[in-house]
Formats: sequence, structure tokens, C-alpha cells
Amino acid sequence: MSTKRIIMVAMCAVLLGATMSAKLNLPTKTLGTERFYYYEVGKNETIHDVATKIGVSKEDIIKFNPSARNGLVKKQLIFLPVSEFDAKGNATTPRKVNVNTLNNSTLHVVKSGESVYGIAKAYNITESELLNANPSLAGGLKTGEQLLIPTKPAAVTSDGIIYHTVKSGETLYGVARDYNTTIEKLMELNPGISGNNFRADDVIKVLPNTSKDIIINKPIKQFIPYVVGNGDTYESVAAANGVSVKALRDANPDHKKLKKGKTIYIPKNATDKQVVSTSTLTAQQLEETYKDKLDEVYDDIHSPHKNNSIDISIVLPFQLGEKNRSRNSKNYEEFYNGFLLALDSVGNKLTKPLNLNVYDTKQSLVTTDSILRLDVIKNSDIIIAPSEIDQLQKILRFGKANDIDVLNCFATQNDDYINNIRAMQVNIPSPYMNAKVNEYIDTKFKDYVLVFLDDPTEQSKDIYDDIKSHAEATHHQRKSLTIASDLTGKSLSRYLEPGSNYLFIPANGKESFLNKFATGIKEAKDMRVDCELVLLGHPEYTMYIKKHRDELMDIDTYIYSRFYMPSGQAVDNINAKYVKTFGSKATNSTPNMSIFGFDTGMFLVNAFSHDIDPGSKESAYKGIQTNFNFERANNWAGFINKSVRIIHLTPAKELKISDLND
Repeated sequence: MSTKRIIMVAMCAVLLGATMSAKLNLPTKTLGTERFYYYEVGKNETIHDVATKIGVSKEDIIKFNPSARNGLVKKQLIFLPVSEFDAKGNATTPRKVNVNTLNNSTLHVVKSGESVYGIAKAYNITESELLNANPSLAGGLKTGEQLLIPTKPAAVTSDGIIYHTVKSGETLYGVARDYNTTIEKLMELNPGISGNNFRADDVIKVLPNTSKDIIINKPIKQFIPYVVGNGDTYESVAAANGVSVKALRDANPDHKKLKKGKTIYIPKNATDKQVVSTSTLTAQQLEETYKDKLDEVYDDIHSPHKNNSIDISIVLPFQLGEKNRSRNSKNYEEFYNGFLLALDSVGNKLTKPLNLNVYDTKQSLVTTDSILRLDVIKNSDIIIAPSEIDQLQKILRFGKANDIDVLNCFATQNDDYINNIRAMQVNIPSPYMNAKVNEYIDTKFKDYVLVFLDDPTEQSKDIYDDIKSHAEATHHQRKSLTIASDLTGKSLSRYLEPGSNYLFIPANGKESFLNKFATGIKEAKDMRVDCELVLLGHPEYTMYIKKHRDELMDIDTYIYSRFYMPSGQAVDNINAKYVKTFGSKATNSTPNMSIFGFDTGMFLVNAFSHDIDPGSKESAYKGIQTNFNFERANNWAGFINKSVRIIHLTPAKELKISDLND
């Protein structure tokens, strides 16, 4: 078949924003499954003549009949899809959903580590409102439990936000369609979601009726005139033009057989760039538009500082000009020195230039304000903030307003991460640590009897009471033993059942309390070889390891902690380098601030130099003293470091370190 017989094959014309909403006074015919208006070109008619006569633009004609760009031929048919020009089927009229008719009941599925306080704060309600809506909470919060969140209708809230519980089978695109919002707005409000992370039972924030105009590639059908040649058949023409025989026949229903010299029309699938409101698109059209660029859209929203450098800002109250500096200010200086050692150890291995901006807030909010006005701070990839609450919260608000992550390395009680997407909490919050320890006990010591060692002279730790409540809820074997005076092996032995295993859990981490029962457990362990005795140690025990090392090993002790610095060559090398660089030893503290600074520097440089978001799973980093493994607390929350270390002092005189995320 000669290509000369094809009158014209052209690319689709690009038309932005054309509106085709009026019915045309033309006959129609059905080609395949779609109806088309058609017009037969008269003698000497130009495209301008035809456009004027039938009431459409020249661009509309060329869009569906690309050969018309090079002129028209007498008796040539011009095809225009009815769906594009029928006012009743006009898809360009924006729609709105009535927020008063939306089902605004929100179910929250409790996740491990969540608390009543945290859930209430996340939904901007009081604990009383949450408790009143869920009487079952009187028996405690249980992982997997469904809670009814008494949220207000969007019509009466100041921000118009609705909380939506994702149903099984729902997609990001379907929710955007149902609420007449955009993929961008959903991602902006919920940085925890994406196309690959959209799960049933998750709750997301939605702002209805926030559609926008976007450019889409809309599939269209074009028709290319073709003059039948000698020997042409439907099969040969279809094969030569890359269309199916059925599609070619459907486009030419008036030609049962092909005759030489006759003109037929070859249907071509093409796309047309159009400006449309997202409110006019179906969920399927939204998916077709966004599915291949979701990561790009997410990065544009949440990673705006795409520089060819690594820009880290440290904003801490060093108080360098003060004569009587606080202990905290000296800790910050040692942290910073350790951070510098990390950068020095990386050296020329960095994949891009690193800019480190360091400022002394001098314990002054006025100074902090002046620092935050600097352009260099606004261009930061991340800011390291102090523990001082007023300064920390000011920097956290700045980070949220300017799309800059704020690393809270020092404050342990701050909970801004619950509603600030830019907050990164290095110290795992207590409820999450408690939950991880409970899960560890459930798996590691599921066949053990839990023995709660009560201290009548001191208040017990929150985690102690939490473990008790969890053990009761899960029906774990348990006993309680009050330690009013020094425990002996003989008295404890009478308490033990033959052949049973026991995990001893002290009420607090005080060394004075440890001294009351440690010897008794060790003696009972030696006496009762038929029983296995193990001790769960609180984080404070890490400070006693040097003094009580042999005793804790004989007992077989597992200590949980946010951090732990073992002895070894790595620590010795950093300490030696610290002295060589700064002329003095770092303070021997728990945690060791110089090692903490070193770990933090290595974590950030490792992430940024590989273009990895520090909050992503890919950024997980095992440090010498601190591990970094961030997750979002909820879909609209900031990040918490969920790393908890277990330090196991074994009877074989070994000290083993593991992470509960391993």
C-alpha cells in the first residue's frame, strides 16, 4: 500500500481551555460505540468557511480531523464527537459537594503506642469529649480498638476540615472525587499518605470543594482520510495503519467492501491537552492523570528545598559570651563539637556541598526571632532546635510555616509532633516506648510469669503501671511482690513454682531499690536451677552498668533505653579525636552529648547526601549511641524516632545490644 494515498496524517493539535458546550445543527452517525456529528465539505470550501458555517473553531476541526490543517477536499467528511459539543453532556461545569450531607462520623483505629491524650490532641478535641463518646475507654486503651471521634461538621469549623476514615477498596482518587478536592490538597494535609500508602482504617484530613484547574491529556478519536487503492482490503489497510480491522470497519459503516478510488477514514487514538477543573473528572480520569507522577507531586509539596547542596542549620543557646554558662549550654557545645567530628569523618565522600549554619540564640527569644528572619535559615533543609520550650516551639512554628523540618534532639516531653508535620522528635515519646516494651515482653517472655516488684517508699514509673495494665488486659501470668526490706534468695525461692520462668519488673529505676532485691534474685537463681529468672531493667540502669555489671550479668538482665553507648574502638577513636581537635575531654554524661552529636551528624549527612528524606524508612541509621528510625505518628503528624535499644547483660558475661526495630 502506498502512503501517497493517505491524504494527511498529522499530530494532534494542542488546544488549552477550549469550551465546546453548544449542540451543533448537524446530522450524526454512530461509529463503533461513539456518536459523531459529521459535515460533508462542499466545493472550494476552506476550513475557515466550514468553521464559520457550522459554528465551531478551526482548532476544533483540526483537533479531530488533523488532515484539515493542510486544506479540505470536496466531499471530505469532518467528524466532531457529540459528547464534546452536546451541552447536556458538557463536562466543564464545576460541581460542589454539600458538606452538610457528608457522613461525618469518624472511626479511629487505635495504633500501638497511642494514648488518649495524643488521640484527642490530634483531632483537636478534649480528652473528656473523647471519653464521653467512647465509654469503653474506662477499661483502658487497646490496640486495634475502634473509637468514635466526635468531630464537628466542616460547615461549622473554622478551617472546614473533615476527618475521613478510609474504607476497604477506597483509593486516593476516589476520595478526591467524592469530596471535590485535589490530590495535591490531600497530600498537603496528609503527608503520611501517597498512592502506595493509602490503607483501609487510616484516618485522613479532607478539605471539601477545593478543586482546581489542571492540564490533562484527554483521549480523543481522530479521523484520517484515505483513498482506497488497487487491491486494498480492510485487513491490509488496518495492518498498514496500526488499527484493528473492527475499528476500521466501525469507522466506515457505509463501506461493506473497499472500492478503488473511494475515501474511507482511518480512526486514530490520540490525546488532547485540555485545561479542566478537577471537579469534572472521574476517579478513573484522576488516576490516569496522576498515577505516574505521584512521587513528583509529593516532593513538590513536601520537599520544596531542592538545592544542589546540603543546608543544615543549628540554632541553640550556646551562651558563648556568658561568664556563667548553664549546664545545658555546655551540653549543646559538646553536641555541636561531635557534629563537627561527624562532618570531618565524612570528608570528601559527600555527594554535594554542605553548608552548616550555626547560631547562638543566647537564651533570648528576641535573638531567636532575628535569626529566623535570615534568608539562610529559610533555605535550610533542616534546623536543629534546643530543648528550651519557648525557643523550641517558636522554631517549630517557623518550620511548619516555611516547610522546613525541625529536629528536636533534646526535649523529651514535647508533643508538637502530633499536629506539626515538620516536627521530628528524636527521643521516642513515652507512650510509644511503653508500647514497644510491652510488645517485646509479649513475644520474648510470653511463657514467663511477670513478677512486679513494688516499692512502698517511692512512686512507681509510668511504664511500670502500664505494663501491669497491659499484662492484666492480655491475661499474662503475673504476681506482685512488695520489697519493703532487702530480699533474700531463700525468701524468694519459697515464692517460685517448680519449673517456671520469671521476669522481674521493678517499680522504678532507682539504684537504692535495685540494691534491695538484686542480691536476692541472684541467690535464688543459684538455688533454683529448675527455674529461669530474668530481670527487666529501666533506662536508669545504663548508668549503673559499670558499678553493677557482674551482678546484672549474673541475674540475666534486659535493659530497655532510648540510647546506650557501649565501650569499644569506635568510641575510643571519637574521644581521642575530640581531645585532639578541641583540646579537652568531652563530659562523661548519659547520654554522651559529643557522641550524640556525632550520631546525629552522620544520620543527617547520610540521608541528605543520598537525596533521602530524613523521615523516610530509607533514612534509618544505626548510630554508636543512638539509632534513628522515624515514622509519622499519624497521617497529618510529624515524625517520631521509634528506636528503642535493648541492652542484654548475659550470665556468659556478654553485653549484647539490639534494637526493637530489627
